[in-house]
Amino acid sequence: MADTKQPAEGAEPLEGCIERVLFHAPESGFAVMHMRCGTRKITCVGNVSQPEAGENLRVFGRWVEDSKYGRQFKFESYQLVRPSSTAAIISYLSSGKVEGIGKVMAKRLVDHFDEDTIRVLDEHPERVREVEGIGAKRAETLIRAWRHQSRMREVMLFLHEHGMGGAIGARIASTFSDRTIEVLENDPYVLARRIRGVGFATADRIARSVGISERDPARLQAGLVYCLHEATDEGHLFLPDDVLLEEGTRLLHVEGELLPPALEQLEDAGEVAIEPASWGHAVYLPELLKAEREVARQVLALASETVVGAPSPQQTQAWLARRGELAGVMLSGQQAAAVAGALAERFTVITGGPGTGKTTTVRVVVKACQALGRDVKLAAPTGRAAKRMSELAGADASTIHRLLAYDPFKGRFTKNQDDPLEVDTLVIDESSMIDLPLARDLLRAIPDGAQIIFIGDANQLPSVGPGNFFRDLVSSGSVPVFELKEIFRQAAQSMIVENAHRLIRDEKPVLVPWRDAGSEDCLFIHAKEAEKGADYVIRLVTGELPKRNLHADDVQVITPMHRGPLGVAELNRRLQEALNPESPRKAQVRHGDNVLREGDRVLQVVNNYDKEVFNGEIGRVARIDLRDKVVTAMFDDLEVNYDQQDINQLQLAYAMTIHKSQGSEYPCVVIVMHSTHYIMLRRNLLYTALTRAQDLAVIVGNAAGVMRAALNTEEQRRYTRLSERLRGVAPIEGEQPAMDV
Repeated sequence: MADTKQPAEGAEPLEGCIERVLFHAPESGFAVMHMRCGTRKITCVGNVSQPEAGENLRVFGRWVEDSKYGRQFKFESYQLVRPSSTAAIISYLSSGKVEGIGKVMAKRLVDHFDEDTIRVLDEHPERVREVEGIGAKRAETLIRAWRHQSRMREVMLFLHEHGMGGAIGARIASTFSDRTIEVLENDPYVLARRIRGVGFATADRIARSVGISERDPARLQAGLVYCLHEATDEGHLFLPDDVLLEEGTRLLHVEGELLPPALEQLEDAGEVAIEPASWGHAVYLPELLKAEREVARQVLALASETVVGAPSPQQTQAWLARRGELAGVMLSGQQAAAVAGALAERFTVITGGPGTGKTTTVRVVVKACQALGRDVKLAAPTGRAAKRMSELAGADASTIHRLLAYDPFKGRFTKNQDDPLEVDTLVIDESSMIDLPLARDLLRAIPDGAQIIFIGDANQLPSVGPGNFFRDLVSSGSVPVFELKEIFRQAAQSMIVENAHRLIRDEKPVLVPWRDAGSEDCLFIHAKEAEKGADYVIRLVTGELPKRNLHADDVQVITPMHRGPLGVAELNRRLQEALNPESPRKAQVRHGDNVLREGDRVLQVVNNYDKEVFNGEIGRVARIDLRDKVVTAMFDDLEVNYDQQDINQLQLAYAMTIHKSQGSEYPCVVIVMHSTHYIMLRRNLLYTALTRAQDLAVIVGNAAGVMRAALNTEEQRRYTRLSERLRGVAPIEGEQPAMDV
């Protein structure tokens, strides 16, 4: 049996059977276990992949005296060993590892084969027919289960030897099953493409260990494809060829002249698509080029048509005037034009900053469509945004994912061009959050004759996923766009609104110190050091804001980054400690470096179509089953269970990144903005943060950090060609000639 690594010189060996796993952190592999070594029961601590009761280990380490837990054996390496005693064999076989063998069957096998049971199962499994009660069919099932378990045992050893134990090892083994070793020896780079959390460096390490050379064409091609996937994760739809080759050279540490032939080979194999442009060549993953062209076609087709039987602008204006007289609310000229356009066009964009009347405009559009007898549906990218839209527009709204009815078994939305939505008017809010693939799926589901209206703020952060769909629509000049610029008098009295529009005008925001707070709704607390800023955040949430009748649930802390004293991780740890401290009455589980506790506010961080809970939705931990290690969270009225395999989809939500807060509004937002976040500080980041606040925004940081963000208008560029395609500068049909490299 292979070692996970060679024992250190002088390390003491111990061999025994795991009786109980007291603690195991899947990400790091750290475990605390009770092991039976002969007649002794000892406590062992160390890193081990997926320890289970009944498993036999040979561990290498030394005895230590822990001040809290007493004498323990701390091991640095281990070997999996087959059990040798009859009692250990029965325990191992009946541990649940081998499907179809329980305690009764395990005892029958051991009674017949004694200490030779494991060898018989390995070398002569057909002999299980000798055991009373095992017929041909049962024997076939047992043999198949034993062989599968043996192969999976080898798989986990292989993965652990290559530094991939714990949760990542389990995900890899789950993906490829007993073919894992074969797959990884043939194409280790599949890990970087298929397994979340495995980067190119890890796959490359395995590749080198199985004999793939640094200049191997498969390695060069895998590196370039990985660079494109990384670019997609950063929001790009493509990379210019020179940028891709530069990134590839940096990643692969090879001479640059080796990469153009590798790129050409990828194109020949259909793994990348290359499109000429006036500035060079754009290199896409094929599905993204296809999606961008399709979206451009769909948008232009819709934008070229008007709604059959739509009222004329004069009729709409007359209706608005009568309605305004009855309701006592008259729309501005910009709002009225937007309503008239939205009623007449099949494709409409309405954009504007805070206080410009987007909500009122949308509400009137919905009422007008209903008055015309149109079937109206409302949707938004996140659950919180949909709920807010429903409240403000006075009509039911859903998430886009629920609207399009994702089928997890087929891996696609069921509402599409073959089975479109039953709707006359579809209104989408917070459209800046929509990435290009989701836009494609939405547009596919629009039935003939129906219209779609996108509402959003083009100055906010772009979508987390690839593309810059909403901004590209607004900037293209090729579709009906109605921009609301006039700030209404009531909104103009808000310093939140004033500062947001100052940012749009490239002006510095006004920072009103907390100590001078009167009726102002946008305040600033200066913190010279980041650590001091964290202290202020805790004090605000737990003390100062409650004095203003703001409950902790009304307050959301948002920050640019994950790490550091003012990052999401540390702020969540401290806020959890202050707002939901550890208690004997509250169950809790540890996942990696994080603890989830009953009562915690939590954030869903990926789309989970099976559970019908989506990225950005906030819930609360209702209960934790420590025996089965299941965390149950409530998202409004939806109860969702998480086991050890998917618990990493939950994060604490006392603090979150500004990106994650997009699409949501909160009564009070505490915005962390400090010069230590220098690399992240941009105008659209601060703008998005400010516009999350409904009643009060408190900026905690330093003036240098806030002003850096306010004045940095060089937003991180996203490589997209949608705007070019809408303007006719880039094609929307046909294959392109190959790149001349």
